[in-house]
Amino acid sequence: MAFFSRLIHPASERELLRALYEAPGPSRRTTFSPNFDVRETESAYILEGELPGFHDKSKLNIEFTDPQTLFIKGRLEKSLSDVGDEQEKEKRKQEVEGKSTDTEVKKESKPKLWISERTSGEFQRSFTFPVNIDQEGVKASLEHGLLSVMVPKRSQPVGRKIEIQ
Repeated sequence: MAFFSRLIHPASERELLRALYEAPGPSRRTTFSPNFDVRETESAYILEGELPGFHDKSKLNIEFTDPQTLFIKGRLEKSLSDVGDEQEKEKRKQEVEGKSTDTEVKKESKPKLWISERTSGEFQRSFTFPVNIDQEGVKASLEHGLLSVMVPKRSQPVGRKIEIQ
């Protein structure tokens, strides 16, 4: 029973199933904070963030909120919809419209979600850089759930001596 390794072992499997059936529904996370690695080279900062299952680039926004702060936000949804939730929404809709759904619910077997540990919802992160950066040269890519952002440093102005005439 490695699937339930986090639970205290009850006296029997029947007690385990009863405990799972009577347990309150899974908590729904609406926000989370993805993990990022930030590396610095001589010429740039490289950010790499984990967004497993993220593939819709239109739900990702990367922008500067000030000259040195990069803001990343988006929305990650589970790839498979919770069939039980969809059925429950349809049932409530039909009840509001005055239609009986008892016979329809009995015909369809509704799966019950026991454990939900995958992260979904909205996220946002901000990164403030200690030196001036080149906003125009920033490049981002998203491959296999890994967001990579390369933020080049602005070249430091070279000192120049002014001759008096």
